[in-house]
Amino acid sequence: MAYVLLFVGIFMEVLGSFFLKRANGFRNVIPTVMVLVGYFSSLVLVTLAMQQLPLGVTYAMWAGFGTFSTVILAVVVYRERLSLARFSGLIAIVIGAILLNV
Repeated sequence: MAYVLLFVGIFMEVLGSFFLKRANGFRNVIPTVMVLVGYFSSLVLVTLAMQQLPLGVTYAMWAGFGTFSTVILAVVVYRERLSLARFSGLIAIVIGAILLNV
C-alpha cells in the first residue's frame, strides 16, 4: 500500500509541475489551483508512504521518477528538446532510484 501512495504522490507532483508552465506566473487561476492541489496532495501522500518506507528510498523515488516523468511530459506536450546529455541524465536518475530500492 505504501508504494501505491508513493506512486500516486509522484503522479500528483508531476501534475502540479505540468501546470506550473500553464499557470503563467500564477496569473491563470485554474492552472494555479492545479499546481497547489498537485503539490499539496503529493506531499500528503508521500508523507503517508514514509510511514512504511525508508526516507532515503522514498525521497529518491519521488524526486527521480517525478523528474523523469516531468521531462518526458515536457518533451511530448511542450515539444521541449531531449538532448543526449538530458537523456543520459534521465537514465542515471532511474538507475539510481532502482539501485536505492535493491
